[in-house]
Amino acid sequence: MLGTQAVAADPDWLRYAVAFAPLLAAIIAAWIAWRTLAQRREADRRDQWWKRTQWAIDLAMDRDFSRAVVGLVALKHLAASDLCTDEDYELLDKIGGAKIDALTLSEESARREDAEKHLSNHEAPDREAAEPQPPHRETAVPPRTAERASVIPVTLESRDERILADSAGMAKVLVEADRLVSFVAARRSGRR
Repeated sequence: MLGTQAVAADPDWLRYAVAFAPLLAAIIAAWIAWRTLAQRREADRRDQWWKRTQWAIDLAMDRDFSRAVVGLVALKHLAASDLCTDEDYELLDKIGGAKIDALTLSEESARREDAEKHLSNHEAPDREAAEPQPPHRETAVPPRTAERASVIPVTLESRDERILADSAGMAKVLVEADRLVSFVAARRSGRR
């Protein structure tokens, strides 16, 4: 007798389940559609973020100091986004470091070139002694040496070193590149 009573109760439960099945299917379909839309929106946001990042990288690597500063400031702002991944932080760190290296290496190269020019001017006294020289030649200063008279010390906190910049523009680029590297390092360490 117990078995017949259980079978008789099942059809009511089954009727309710069949009645709510379309509603349950609609809820599941809505959830899937919402997730798909959210993923698409996130992918679009990420794509736009990357396009802005590429623009900023191009500016940051420009030789014009004012454009480079704009690019570095934009990169720092983009690094603060929730869209920035660990790989992006690594890339931004390398870009900031590369900009610092490019400026400091080109500066060192220019100093070596000046020193070589200065030495080559003083190494040929026999040839110069044979030819009379105008009086202004003795007091002349190599062109880059005159420019270097106004160097600006810049402290790079990310590298814990102090370097000398030739101009205010170069100093500003170095400071912004250092800020980017320091900011990215702080964000990366905060994520771990």
